[in-house]
Amino acid sequence: MVKKLPTASSSTVENGSGLPSTVLDGAGFTLIELLVTISLIGILFTVGIASYIDFSRRQVVFQAARKIVQDLRLAQSLAANNQKPEGACATLKGYNFEISNNTSNNTYYINVDCSDALYTTKTFPPLPTDIGLTGFTQVKFKVLRQVLECVPNPNPNPCQLTVSGFGKSKKVIVGSGGAINLENE
Repeated sequence: MVKKLPTASSSTVENGSGLPSTVLDGAGFTLIELLVTISLIGILFTVGIASYIDFSRRQVVFQAARKIVQDLRLAQSLAANNQKPEGACATLKGYNFEISNNTSNNTYYINVDCSDALYTTKTFPPLPTDIGLTGFTQVKFKVLRQVLECVPNPNPNPCQLTVSGFGKSKKVIVGSGGAINLENE
């Protein structure tokens, strides 16, 4: 005769109908365990969202600064190559990278500086509204790699433009030799 051994994890209990049912002892979570687990998940989620928002804001400022560096290099390249726009210029003096005076707009331009007039060749879309620009308002790149000029004149320091927003900032530095870089890069 085979004898069935009782298991420690189950017991037979009468349900309301008088029929036996098997209930597993300790097979659930207590209310305290559920509350602790949900609280930990909530804390981790909050920290993760805060970190993501901070990262996202830092990237907006960084990308705006990189865009400005790219467009400054375009103006510098056009001047260095002595590239005249079609039919607009008698004698090319250089290219100007100019930031709009309207601080709420955050727009900038590349202007062609000719002997007879100043022509706007390229207008760039405005930067995000939360981005602020402080520092130089204009950089003049002269033709054939001659000296560049910043307005206002920052002597003896290099030209600097601070791109800021969301409590973050990044500096665009234009050196006297024409090197255009982001701070710490």
